[in-house]
Amino acid sequence: MPDDHPADARHWSVRPRTAAPSQGASTAVQSLRDELVKIEWRIEDVIHQGREAFTEDSDPYDRATVAVLRLAALFEDPSRHHAPHLTVVTLGERRGIVTTRNIASHSGCGAMNSEIFWRIVTERLPEAIARIRAANDS
Repeated sequence: MPDDHPADARHWSVRPRTAAPSQGASTAVQSLRDELVKIEWRIEDVIHQGREAFTEDSDPYDRATVAVLRLAALFEDPSRHHAPHLTVVTLGERRGIVTTRNIASHSGCGAMNSEIFWRIVTERLPEAIARIRAANDS
C-alpha cells in the first residue's frame, strides 16, 4: 500500500498521475481498477476512523462524500470504463448511489441523515465495489 494511504496519514498529499497501463492490460479494465482503488482507500479511511468521527464537518465525512461522487461518476460515463463490469450493480443500487451523490452535491451534506450515510458508505458501497472488482478482474 502506498505511504500516502488515508489510513496512514491525516492529510492527503499530491501524487503524480498513475503510469499508463501495461501493454497486456486493457485500458478500460485498468482505469476501472485504478478508480476502484481510489474509492476503496477513502472508504477504508472512513471505517478506520470510526462512527464517532463521522460528523458532517469532519474529514471522514468529506472522504465518504468524495467516494460516493467518484463511484456515481462511473455510472455516468460507462464508455470510459469497462461497462459490462458495472452491470453487476443493480439498477436500484445505481439509483441509490446517484441519489446520494445528488443530495451531497446539490442539497449539501446537511440534508443527509448521517446514520444512513454511514451505513451506505461502510456497508453497501463496499459490497457493490467488491462485485465490480470481481467482474473486472475475471
